Amino acid sequence: MVTPPPASPFQALLVRVGQARFLMPLARVERLYPMVHLPPGPPRVHLNGETLSVVDPRPAWGQAPTEPAAAQRLMVLRAPTREVWWVDEVGPILDVERPGPAVIGGQVVNVLW
Repeated sequence: MVTPPPASPFQALLVRVGQARFLMPLARVERLYPMVHLPPGPPRVHLNGETLSVVDPRPAWGQAPTEPAAAQRLMVLRAPTREVWWVDEVGPILDVERPGPAVIGGQVVNVLW
């Protein structure tokens, strides 16, 4: 079941993965962590006694895989179940006036619901 977008205005976190920038509604972001060592194989992290798979969206978005780097982040999301996304950069938090794409610095940036 898809949750309908929140009524405007709402706050969203600007996120970058490779060349892709998008907005993640702040209500979905549970926590941000600095990058940690990811073991070989399907990446997983242990957070507060729970093992969660790490989602790297690069392959699904047609981007080359990359090695973990200290500047990257792990973003814990409620989607509606908890999942962890491997992202390159986060911030700032922006006020978005309406559901749908936003324009930031003249560039259209999609909101991932």
